[in-house]
Amino acid sequence: MRKTAGQARSRQPAVPLRERLRPWLKRAAQMLLLMVMLGTVIWCVTWLQNPTNMPLRTVRIEGELRKLTIAQLQAAVSTTARGGFFTVDADAVRRAAESLPWVESVTLRRVWPDTLKLRVVEQRAAARWGERALLNRQGQLFTPDAASIPPRLPQLNGPEELRRRVMEMYIAMTGALVPIGRHVAQLHLDNRRAWLLTLDTGVELKLGRDDALMRLQRFVRVYPTVFAAREGALKTVDLRYSNGFAVRWDRSPETAGQKQEG
Repeated sequence: MRKTAGQARSRQPAVPLRERLRPWLKRAAQMLLLMVMLGTVIWCVTWLQNPTNMPLRTVRIEGELRKLTIAQLQAAVSTTARGGFFTVDADAVRRAAESLPWVESVTLRRVWPDTLKLRVVEQRAAARWGERALLNRQGQLFTPDAASIPPRLPQLNGPEELRRRVMEMYIAMTGALVPIGRHVAQLHLDNRRAWLLTLDTGVELKLGRDDALMRLQRFVRVYPTVFAAREGALKTVDLRYSNGFAVRWDRSPETAGQKQEG
């Protein structure tokens, strides 16, 4: 006998209620776990944002310091290095430290659980610029207190927009003078872009606008044979000639302005 469709359905086993509810219970448990985790994260963030829970207690300063003191740096950052370990404004602390003229750069690092470490790189003055400012070897300008400026720094002058160029030329000329044991005392670039170099002996070298370094190297080559023996009487050497130079000697009127071939 053929079975009807209703008879076939009636013989299928019934699914227990627990099995039918299992997917929904699983999803509900996952949602509950997610809400607990989210609530925990929110609670932790709120707790950490309260500076009284993990206060910053120590500011440690490191670096090779010559012009700066630990006390000066601590005083500079005292108003910004406050709050909690996670909430302290590191950028504000860095800016406060770098506001000191002798500070070139600062890097910060948090050290668990309550310390902020500052690594300070101090400016290294290479030369004076103008009346009160200083330049480092990158041509960057800074203006410290006059009492802290090192003595016997070379004096550089020139148009403000060309100070990096003046510093580059100073470095190159310093290297060129090594063979004769002389140093740059002053280097001036005028508005016509002409160079005037004063040695540590007080001798002025007029180098002109073009090929200034090459002209200085020409002076260095002839220095041992032409100038070394009478260096104390040498006043000015004009090197703007293509095949020679003009020399002015002190206490020697007969040689003043005489053109020397070389």
